[in-house]
Amino acid sequence: MATPVIDSRIRSEIGGTVSPAILQRLPGSDSHRFTRNFLLAADFGLVWLASFVAWWFRFALDSQSLVIGDYWPSYSRHAAFLYLYSVLYLLFAYGKKLYVPPRRPKFVQEALDVLKVSLSATVVLTAFIYGSGNKTISREVIGGTLALSVVFLIAWRAFLRFPGVGGLTETRNVLIIGAGPAGQALHRYLEETPQLGFSVKGYTDRRSRSRDSASPDGILGQPILGPISELDSILRAHFIDEILITLPGARDLIKDVVIQARQSGIHVRVVPELYDGLALGAPIEAMGEFPTMTLHYRTIPALQLMIKRSVDVILSGFAMIVLSPVFLLIAILVKLNSKGPVFYNSVRVGKKGKTFVCHKFRTMVADAEELKESLRHLNERREILFKISNDPRVTGLGRFLRKWSLDELPQLWNVLKGDMSLVGPRPPVPGEFKQYALEHFRRLEVLPGLTGLWQVESRQSPSFSEYIEMDLKYIDSWSVWLDIRLILKTFYVVLAGTGR
Repeated sequence: MATPVIDSRIRSEIGGTVSPAILQRLPGSDSHRFTRNFLLAADFGLVWLASFVAWWFRFALDSQSLVIGDYWPSYSRHAAFLYLYSVLYLLFAYGKKLYVPPRRPKFVQEALDVLKVSLSATVVLTAFIYGSGNKTISREVIGGTLALSVVFLIAWRAFLRFPGVGGLTETRNVLIIGAGPAGQALHRYLEETPQLGFSVKGYTDRRSRSRDSASPDGILGQPILGPISELDSILRAHFIDEILITLPGARDLIKDVVIQARQSGIHVRVVPELYDGLALGAPIEAMGEFPTMTLHYRTIPALQLMIKRSVDVILSGFAMIVLSPVFLLIAILVKLNSKGPVFYNSVRVGKKGKTFVCHKFRTMVADAEELKESLRHLNERREILFKISNDPRVTGLGRFLRKWSLDELPQLWNVLKGDMSLVGPRPPVPGEFKQYALEHFRRLEVLPGLTGLWQVESRQSPSFSEYIEMDLKYIDSWSVWLDIRLILKTFYVVLAGTGR
């Protein structure tokens, strides 16, 4: 098997040598295999689509009849060769390692690789056609297939690089255990290669240092988040997705970390040059130029997450187009009903603590936020939540919009952008988030939603504890079918006019 390469600069920084046996590339995680298979299938479909469009332009578009049956003999002659081109492309692309998930080169390099692979497949196909002596295959179709496939494939890869698209490019938060030379070298490499999709949140190690210690800026601009004894709190507070261990001779420590990681559903990896026999046979994967050993990983329902995101994009985009007249009418009515802007834009806390601007139609007077403190004694919710049934700040039109949940329609734009999902926990305001206990942070492991389990089953409950309980129940039992049921229930709740 091929072995990952560590360049001399990194090797000199972390010191020591690496056993070739340890560096062998063993099978990757389930999520990596899914990503590879998905990209293979997507590329095959795009190449085949490009070949069909090229044939269509050559033989059918300029005719008066667009019935494919009239041109079946022509298409059948080309089909075998076009299928061969698709297979050749996949073979060359696989050899070029375009489907290895950890490999995320710069976009220009990836586009050049696609062009080289396409040209190689075309050259081989052309040679095969020439050798077969078949003179019925159109050169325009072959050339058109090459041009269109390159355009489709590069555009597809550009699309995949947008944040949140299909869950394939989402940044993973990383905690490095070990603030020594190895940890710093790994951190520096991950910062220099952001295309790998890892964001270092900070360090922790066996010494009880903190961000307030003698080195206030931490290491390489990242803080020492605390000692390993506080690992559980650090994982929750910073929404850590993966732990990278770079401490030498830390057998007992690694065992403790793996136990905590299993309880929290966190990936754990060990830089293998520090490996001393623990977990013999564990999979070895390359994180760019760094070989790592996966001791535990959480199975990610990649297909379901991709379906969820696809449904969010399709339904939110379709709804915004269909409901555009309703948007316009509500905007005019809001403007005529009271002074102030049409939209109420507020900062909310989303997935993994990231903030975003949430959009709603304005249902209150323009100075509603300034009046909130004077009305706090009327709050009907418990603990952190704030809600008043007959809030004097709400306008007459605002009550109507809230009753039928029409004020939340602009959040479809948040769903389309990827800040929110159609279904998920309610996004909290920063003031509410600051009062969360550590056990509450888990509700922010997923995208907030336009609707959710709490919204359809306990919408009028004043209890913050029940609100949290419902959100965690949704996260633990999530599936595509659960989202479908909640969307259907939402229509019932909206039509019942229970919003206020």
